[in-house]
Amino acid sequence: MWPLLRDLNSHLIQKIGFDWSEKLKEGIPLKIRMDLLSSDIEHTVIETDSYESLSLLYYFTEHFSERIRNNNERKILRYLIGSRITIPALVDRRSFQAAKERVKT
Repeated sequence: MWPLLRDLNSHLIQKIGFDWSEKLKEGIPLKIRMDLLSSDIEHTVIETDSYESLSLLYYFTEHFSERIRNNNERKILRYLIGSRITIPALVDRRSFQAAKERVKT
């Protein structure tokens, strides 16, 4: 999750410094997406797809492209146009739902 949190909270570089994630202290608010992928989905490969673009599309950051690539046996996407691949969940559904409930209180 850190790659996503770092991307979503890059504004903290100006406030705390480049290594803000190492200097993070209690009470500093972080931006957290509430629409993260919490179950595997199928994606039909199109000509312009890359593992990086799929990571950006489904996870809102390119940092998880290897997660998608490894989940799909590192197959080359240009040979899979029209085929379906699996985009794995980024977070466990139950854990994420419980975390959402804690944020509401």
